Amino acid sequence: MSLSDLIPPPSVIVTILENRRLRKGFRGLYRKYRAFTMIHEAAYVNNLELAGRFAAVAGCVVDFLFDSFEGLPPAREELDGASAVAWQKNSRSPAHYNNCTAAEEEAGAAMKLSGATSFSLVKGWFNETIPRFAPPNEIAVLRLDGDWYESTRVCLENLYPHVAPGGIVIVDDYHIWDGCARAVNEFLATFAPPNAVPRLSQFHDRIAYLVKPKAAGMTENGSAGQE
Repeated sequence: MSLSDLIPPPSVIVTILENRRLRKGFRGLYRKYRAFTMIHEAAYVNNLELAGRFAAVAGCVVDFLFDSFEGLPPAREELDGASAVAWQKNSRSPAHYNNCTAAEEEAGAAMKLSGATSFSLVKGWFNETIPRFAPPNEIAVLRLDGDWYESTRVCLENLYPHVAPGGIVIVDDYHIWDGCARAVNEFLATFAPPNAVPRLSQFHDRIAYLVKPKAAGMTENGSAGQE
């Protein structure tokens, strides 16, 4: 093996440098807007990088943000697990974040700081707002951060049909809460022939996501593999 065999081709080197540049920029965004997020820096950067890879998918012209702005609904032990119930009860924990409560004004301010010019904040519990929502375009990037089983399941059942073929669904809490993982697994189990089954993948061993197959019989999402 010669030295040249160990050196990546120029196109690969350019891609590596560009990815490093983007991640550096994403870290800068995190530090600028960290007051508006409850996730840590690595998760923030990975979410942005992953979403950016699917930005070219048609759709997602207008951003819609759904939130109760009243924190999380009560966790159910039979669906979400004992650890979820214990976390919610432990209001003194520094990771409690007031039951993950964010003010509507903070969400709007964060979106404006990001440079977004067209977005809508939809206030209410997911089981009340999501089922009657009809997006104006197919969804290119759908990021779910519902934590619990019922919140995640209602989003998947009602929003996944609107995801564009080749679009991405990022599931924030899949590796954290049993309820979220259970909702995703059960939802994927509902796909019957001739529907192509979406494959769950990981990005940087941290972020769970799936790509909507482009046609029945195609498993393009499975080819995405692990990053």
